[in-house]
Amino acid sequence: MVVSFIGLESQEVTIKPTVKVVLRSDAEQLDEVVVTAMGIKRSEKALGYSATSVNGEKISASRTSDVMSSLAGKVAGVQISATSSDPGASNSVIIRGVSSLSGSNQPLYVVDGVPLDNSSVSSSDGLNSGFDFGNGANAVNPDDVENMTILKGAAATALYGSRAANGVVMITTKSGKKGKGLGIEYNGGVQWSSVLRMPEMQNEFGMGWSGSHTTLENGSWGPRFDGSMQLYGNVYNNSQKIKPYVAVEDNMKNFFDTGFRYNNSLSFNGATDKSTYFVSFSQISDDGIIPTDADSYNKYTFSGRGSHKIGNLTFSTSLNYAYQDNKFATTGQGLSMANSLWQTPRDINVESLADLNDPFNTPGYYYTPYGVMNPYYILEHNLNTYNSERFYGKFQLDYDFLKYFKFTYRMGWDSTTGQTEYGAENLYALYYEGTPNGEGMGASSPFAGQYGEYSIMTTRRREINQDFLLSFDMPINDFHVNALVGFNGNERKYSYQKSAVNNLTIPTWFNLSNSSQTPTVTQYSELRRLMGVFGQFEGSWKNMLYLTVTARNDWSSTLPKGNRDFFYPGVTGSFIFSELLNDEIKDIITFGKVRASWGKTGNDADVYMLSPVYGSAQYSIPFGYLKFPLGGVNSYTLGNILGSNTLSPEMTTEYEFGLNMAFFNNRLSFDAAYYNRNSDKQIMSLSMDPATGYGSQNINLGKISNKGVELLVSGTPIQTRDFSWDVTVNFTKNWSKVVSLPEELGGETVIYGLNGSTSMYAIVGQPLGVFKAEAVERDPQGRIVADANTGLPVAAAEFATYGDMNNRYQMGVSTTLTYKGVSLSADFDIRQGGIMYSKTKNTLYFTGNAIQTAYNDRNTFIIPNSVNKVTNADGSISYVENTTPVSSADICNYYYDPMGGIGGEIDLIDKSYVKLRTVVLSWDLPKKWLAKTPLQGVRISAYGNNLFIWTPSSNTFIDPETTSFGNDLSGNYGEYSSNPTSRNFGINLNMKF
Repeated sequence: MVVSFIGLESQEVTIKPTVKVVLRSDAEQLDEVVVTAMGIKRSEKALGYSATSVNGEKISASRTSDVMSSLAGKVAGVQISATSSDPGASNSVIIRGVSSLSGSNQPLYVVDGVPLDNSSVSSSDGLNSGFDFGNGANAVNPDDVENMTILKGAAATALYGSRAANGVVMITTKSGKKGKGLGIEYNGGVQWSSVLRMPEMQNEFGMGWSGSHTTLENGSWGPRFDGSMQLYGNVYNNSQKIKPYVAVEDNMKNFFDTGFRYNNSLSFNGATDKSTYFVSFSQISDDGIIPTDADSYNKYTFSGRGSHKIGNLTFSTSLNYAYQDNKFATTGQGLSMANSLWQTPRDINVESLADLNDPFNTPGYYYTPYGVMNPYYILEHNLNTYNSERFYGKFQLDYDFLKYFKFTYRMGWDSTTGQTEYGAENLYALYYEGTPNGEGMGASSPFAGQYGEYSIMTTRRREINQDFLLSFDMPINDFHVNALVGFNGNERKYSYQKSAVNNLTIPTWFNLSNSSQTPTVTQYSELRRLMGVFGQFEGSWKNMLYLTVTARNDWSSTLPKGNRDFFYPGVTGSFIFSELLNDEIKDIITFGKVRASWGKTGNDADVYMLSPVYGSAQYSIPFGYLKFPLGGVNSYTLGNILGSNTLSPEMTTEYEFGLNMAFFNNRLSFDAAYYNRNSDKQIMSLSMDPATGYGSQNINLGKISNKGVELLVSGTPIQTRDFSWDVTVNFTKNWSKVVSLPEELGGETVIYGLNGSTSMYAIVGQPLGVFKAEAVERDPQGRIVADANTGLPVAAAEFATYGDMNNRYQMGVSTTLTYKGVSLSADFDIRQGGIMYSKTKNTLYFTGNAIQTAYNDRNTFIIPNSVNKVTNADGSISYVENTTPVSSADICNYYYDPMGGIGGEIDLIDKSYVKLRTVVLSWDLPKKWLAKTPLQGVRISAYGNNLFIWTPSSNTFIDPETTSFGNDLSGNYGEYSSNPTSRNFGINLNMKF
């Protein structure tokens, strides 16, 4: 008889009337193999640094379109955020805090040992016509992933060179395997989406301004709703719109559709004693929650992998193709969908605007001419698309010789060609003359300056990697020695060509020939190389004591000759102290390991930072610019950024201590870590006196510190033969600090911000990403100083500090219930603290749509705890109680006017939230049902992603995960009229033959 139990070793015993069987923990489960740098497989217990490994089933269970979204909130020390819920948008992945002020803070992605370019295709200007078409890692099909390992610390990532300074995401894809059946697997399903978070609106006041009703307005500052019938909008053909003066409570929510996605994935795999093969195809078609197909995403992937062994020589190859086609509803100020929607009065039925054959819904007769437009018209008539083709893969040769040696040659490539098109109609030609929103309005018309534009940009990226590796692996009595030396050569090339025209002759035709003007052509190219040699030595004693030493030296083409090469070492150690415990104690303390690591990594400069560059000349003249070429003559002028021939790489030094323990035969375990990371010699552009002829100079100055703790606790409170309950909790707390900046900056520099308004700073001695904004003046006791004439707050002379971008802590909670073949899992993502800018909040305050603007029923009020400032005859200052109420006409100014309102707080929100990230219910059909079929397994699952969100009561506006400013440091600034996020739910079928 064989006795077995989950997590314990099986034991065969003789059948007797009474049998007592004691099962020991399965050592294999405590000694999993982890893929580390350069594709080296190592025992997990040997690692002296933090590395989190996730299997492919967990990645694909929630059926996300990319490989990272499903891990949000599940990995300690890693902040994964979706920049937008628009289909195909980018993810931001920050490991152990932001370390670089000017360079990338995203990790290096490595697929089967080959780096994958993860550049984001997004707008450089989040304020106007913002878009995000995704990042490079989206090309990987989640169903192709066998497992993923996230390397966090400097000692873990050093072998990958300078690009790994921010961590590494190691992706190992599936390969052919021997097994029963045909080796065919199908995954397919459908998904629906709806709006997750909409702003909370007031439903007491409608169209108007300063308390009065108007027929043409984009604000809800009118009188209280009374149910009367009111005319509104412009007059057309002696007719005018009429509506009841009541709140349309869900007017904005009803604008959005139910999104729909369907996806299919099919793979074939197999293996013999000498060969393996794996082939897969996948398809995703996703139309999001925005009406029309303005937020659609289509992706197709093909992957083919194989290997063949001849004696001691093994050939392997991987070929991957990905095609994507995106449309994105642009965000930002001006005539964007979101900005126009948020400025819709509470008594306007947005759905009534959908009929574009109705003249009143067209731009010329739209109910308001004040810089907004019918959102349906914007979606139908603007162009914003991206499509790309990508090839990436590798060829690898492995040769085993002299029993303990192995030589590896690997060549990897990654090539992408993409095309972006943007177009806006010539609204001036279409609607200015003869329409009430155009003619006679002058600069106040929404069509002023809207002469139409079209641009097309083709981008090409190519990366080639070559690795030469020689490894040695040999046991020597109680010792085990593993050594590696190698060379890495990397070449990256990027280019684009953009052509654009303005003033479209045919107002609605997007074509470069559709203008009397000569198209403006911009061409750019860059080429960079990085060469490195590296080595690693690992020694172990009795599988209990491990020591690993790594070193790498790089030569970068982006640095000056004198500083072109840089060296960085690392050392890690771990001690499995549980090996010293006796069997009785091991029943309680199953596993225990202490670990420590120290390492350095470098981060080289961007291209062309060493010398000034030349560009086409233009000179300011009265009422415009004089631009070359001019009269057949071209001219170039020196750029205003002074390069530096003394630049050196940014250097990150990090040490880490950790403790891993497991108890009660692995029923309870934890992994705790403390890290301290310092990034020095920040490469910055330092402002200069314009009298020198330059506006700034590239220079090495500045230091950022990140310290933190990470904790992962896993437990199985209930475990029987047929039922188990698993719980995992992770916790992360990171302390960031700006240690130093150039003296010339006065101790601070702007990271991102709006001139004269809210900005995010790096300030010496403070956490990175401090927000400063307009403030109201306060007396020494902290009371608001009000104007004695108007009762409105008085603006302070200087900006005030309101907080910083950093979460105080992050948590993730995952739980799984399993009964026979049925599994139910749920994941919560928790982030506490930090603030961000919100244009959505700003706009809703401006228009009087936000629920907060209905305070005190919009009756006059005296600002609580406010004072008046009095200048005495002797010049001294005193303060007296304010008795002047804010008038009804000025209430709108109190909520919006930064110079006479409530200050910078109108722009900022608390970015804390709790999200129910994922719920998955799956059922594996019993094997006996499939016994007489070609099926090896069938799983049916229902799932939901981003189902619910809870935010502080002060944030009634947006999902704080969104951003309009990219997926790196500046993305922490906030959002600028971003599109709302969505919840997704679907069903999926998985079949194996």
